[in-house]
Amino acid sequence: MPQRDGDRPTGLGRADRGLSQTELPGAEGYLEAIFVLATEGGRVRAARVAEYLGVSAVSVSKSLHRLEKAGVVQRRTPEVRLTDEGWREAARVVRRHRLVERWLADGLGLGLVDAHREAERLEHAFSSTVTEALWEKLGRPATCPHGNPIPDLTGSLPPLTPAVPLSQVTAGVVRVDRLYEQLEGLEDMLAWAESHGLIPGHTVEICRERGRTFVRYPADGPQTEVPEAVASRVLVVETGR
Repeated sequence: MPQRDGDRPTGLGRADRGLSQTELPGAEGYLEAIFVLATEGGRVRAARVAEYLGVSAVSVSKSLHRLEKAGVVQRRTPEVRLTDEGWREAARVVRRHRLVERWLADGLGLGLVDAHREAERLEHAFSSTVTEALWEKLGRPATCPHGNPIPDLTGSLPPLTPAVPLSQVTAGVVRVDRLYEQLEGLEDMLAWAESHGLIPGHTVEICRERGRTFVRYPADGPQTEVPEAVASRVLVVETGR
């Protein structure tokens, strides 16, 4: 069943897009999910991993047990963490995914939704040799087209620009810095954000009234209410203008 209105914040959403069973979240999917949730803030719990991947709590429990035995995950109830080895492996997966997205967006002109979706389909065919050649060919990019940092080969992330969720901005002009990876799995919401100018590098006007966020883009365009699923997952920098 397709996702609607951002009501289920999956990160990969592979089961929703008709991919085969062999492409459903496996070890790499779980490591990537834990990595993303850890780097986007908050404690990583099994329930959050299940929500992100769109799988059952039972499936998560079984998979985390298997990954713990493999030495890449540690479970300290209720928190889930990657071991040093797990972190490096997860960073490798995330690096490949974000580089493929960058290539699809910059080289082929795909939008944010298609770049994310197609990267999920293609990334598994990219060896480490091809991935690193792609990084060089693209000019050693620091971020994916959604603005998220590309880890290096050791698992380290480049410094992030201090930014806040759009939902925390009261009013003013802001520059979009990045979109949480968790928004990328909400295709309807990601498409909405892109169509209303909420993409990295864009400057938009924001106001907040009675707990609701409104965006104006372009500057002479109408004011439009931002869905909470978007406002809480788009990080911006206030320009002071």
